[in-house]
Amino acid sequence: MDFMEMIFSPAGHSVASAVQYVPLSRIFLVFIAYGCIGWCAEVLYVGLFFEHKFVNRGFLRGPICPVYGCGGLAVLALPLEIKNSWGALFVSVMVLATTVEYLTAWYLEHTFHMKWWDYSHYRFNIQGRVCLLNSVLFGVLGVVIVRFVQPLIDFCISQLNDVLTLSLAGGIAVVFSIDLVTTTKRLVDFSTFMEKMQEFSESLKVRFADEAWFRSTTLADMFASVREHIRNNGDFARAPLMHKFEEFYKHHANHERLLRLFPEASSVNYKEALSLMRARIAESIAERKAARTTRRDKQ
Repeated sequence: MDFMEMIFSPAGHSVASAVQYVPLSRIFLVFIAYGCIGWCAEVLYVGLFFEHKFVNRGFLRGPICPVYGCGGLAVLALPLEIKNSWGALFVSVMVLATTVEYLTAWYLEHTFHMKWWDYSHYRFNIQGRVCLLNSVLFGVLGVVIVRFVQPLIDFCISQLNDVLTLSLAGGIAVVFSIDLVTTTKRLVDFSTFMEKMQEFSESLKVRFADEAWFRSTTLADMFASVREHIRNNGDFARAPLMHKFEEFYKHHANHERLLRLFPEASSVNYKEALSLMRARIAESIAERKAARTTRRDKQ
């Protein structure tokens, strides 16, 4: 009987007693293991195969994708009749993984008003949140994991005594919780920043709509025209407007990281603000490269 069978269907135990029979710390380690496996799969599939470089594909700083950890536990909770059939296991994993990915995308979109990934350019997609290709890949990955990887995870966990298991799970849980909280804060800050930028652009329209120099075709044109006017007028340079304006133009490392991780991120509410931010990030990257080149030339 494997580790997850002891949790979900141990002989002679009810479901309630089974949860008590296996410590939560061991379940948490399985969650972390599948979160790390999912992170590795994302890095290989997207980072290396498509972008040909290492890219941390997770929202978190650490090498873990929590959604894969949740999905892994859900798959392992399937009845033995399903797990013993390759076909039934493949289909079940497809359905479970696709459901988890869809709900995650929906939650992120409605919470942060951003669409972090978009599969609309793939055939057989549902609102761009999930697509058939990814579902099939999830199904294949699930079969491989249940059939070949899970026995190895069972063996590794079974080698740990209770004290070591609790200590390891506790240490990882602390780091994971800090990472999760700080990442959530970064997402909230990003969403708030986008909202403020949108509000600021609306205030610029109201303030300068009748000025001949003001260009309001796009948000980028609007900001560019105001910047030029600020630089050419000393009175504006001393005004609070200058400080507020530069706040939106300075480099934000966390915002850059999010947009580099999810290049297809989009937003109905903040479409132009997102476009301007991408342009500013490109400028910032070019500036840093030029600065490094200058330093090398001087050495």
